[in-house]
Amino acid sequence: MPVRFSAVLPAQVRGSEESFLVRSIDLHALGDLASPIALLDDFRVRGRPFGPHPHAGFSAVTYVFGDSQGNLRSRDSLGNDAVTGPGGIIWTQAASGVIHEEIPADPGRELHGLQVFVNLRSNNKLAAPRVFRLAGDEVPVWQGKAGDAVRVAAGSFENVSSPLVPAEPFTLLDVSLRSQVSLRVEQSHNTLVYTRTGGVVIRANGGSRELRGEQAIAFHGSGSVALTAMEHSQIVVLSGAEIREPVIVSGPFIMNDTSQIEAAVARYRSGGMGHLTVLPDR
Repeated sequence: MPVRFSAVLPAQVRGSEESFLVRSIDLHALGDLASPIALLDDFRVRGRPFGPHPHAGFSAVTYVFGDSQGNLRSRDSLGNDAVTGPGGIIWTQAASGVIHEEIPADPGRELHGLQVFVNLRSNNKLAAPRVFRLAGDEVPVWQGKAGDAVRVAAGSFENVSSPLVPAEPFTLLDVSLRSQVSLRVEQSHNTLVYTRTGGVVIRANGGSRELRGEQAIAFHGSGSVALTAMEHSQIVVLSGAEIREPVIVSGPFIMNDTSQIEAAVARYRSGGMGHLTVLPDR
């Protein structure tokens, strides 16, 4: 199947540079090419924009960019309380439900990262929650001869595979692009490319698209897709199998129907997702 491109989407900016600034991609504009991704935010935060909160039916993934001044502290109702520095990743596979909180670990130092919500298939939505973590030095890196570097936070690239293995295969690549890399895309998968900085030409099937800083594009099909740098660029590649199931989103829950949403709310209110104390103010 030839590769089909979406329109190029600019990031939508909201918030304040003093506390919480987000560059968000409007995934609704991508239609079915967004699945299984339900949220994509490039965030910068100094304070505590959110207290402890529940999630169910999907995975909440936070990757700390290498240029982050501060570290990420992630706590959850499973008893985890971990600090992850630049280049690290926390993958909270919420499934049947978990309460968590993610905040800057270093007061006054900006935390810069990527937040991604990855939907789960119906057979995993009620599984027991799990949390996966890789420190920055545990994320494997592919190095190209022309100076390109690909950090494989999840999934695989060329001959490099991440040790982080969630319930459903997913690829998250942090790419420093100086020349060119090629992606092998599968027919059943959707792939999203987000350019943090620089400029990239994306080529497949004789067609091409240009992507500038703070823009994103999605594509579907099979074969090889070439990413060529117009200048030194920092990009993120996300790829997963399309989920062709009904999707109901209600606040922090993503399920297949309203009865599942109601059940998730009941689990949360009854303590079935555990408990997480609120940290004292600093």
